[in-house]
Formats: sequence, C-alpha cells, structure tokens
Amino acid sequence: MTQSRREFLNAGIALWAASLIPTTTIAAGPPELLETDPIALALGYKKDAATVDVAKYPKRAGAAGATQFCSNCALYTAGEAGLGACTAIPGKLVAGPGWCNAWIPAA
Repeated sequence: MTQSRREFLNAGIALWAASLIPTTTIAAGPPELLETDPIALALGYKKDAATVDVAKYPKRAGAAGATQFCSNCALYTAGEAGLGACTAIPGKLVAGPGWCNAWIPAA
C-alpha cells in the first residue's frame, strides 16, 4: 500500500489535533451529604425539612420553625441543582430545602 505525501500529512495533522484533546476529566465537586453520615446524624440534618422530628428538634417546630431551611440559613451558600455549601458541614453539599439543628437566621 502506497501513500501519497498529502495523505501522510493529513494523517499526521489529524493525529496531532487529536493529541490536543484533553484526556483528563474535570473533578466533580464535593459530594452531597447523606442523612446517614455521622455529621448529618449529629446535627439532625434532613434533606427535606418537612421530615424533621420536631419532638426531637423543637427549634424546627411551630410557625417560626416552618420557615427554617438550609437555603435561608446564615451558614449556607447556594450552589447548583438545589444544593449548596454549609460552613457547619465542610466538604459536603446540603439541600436548599433541608434543615439541621445548626440553622441560624440569615442577616
């Protein structure tokens, strides 16, 4: 099989261009906090604030407690897809509609 100079150069250019495509993947962000994580259990974290045991966490009970969510906590920084960072739970993302006993009203 013989190759022309043009075919050889085209193949070389194609290989060179392919080598420029990054082969590393971008690292995913922090994982979402699971309700079974030890820190979640210690803080009474629930992904859905409506499922908080108000007998165990009376702070979440009543009309004032019904307005408490991770998304309106002073420790929360909103992210993407309804998740955000919480300074009380470093290295994990929490759900905006969630709640934990570390909730502090945002200023």
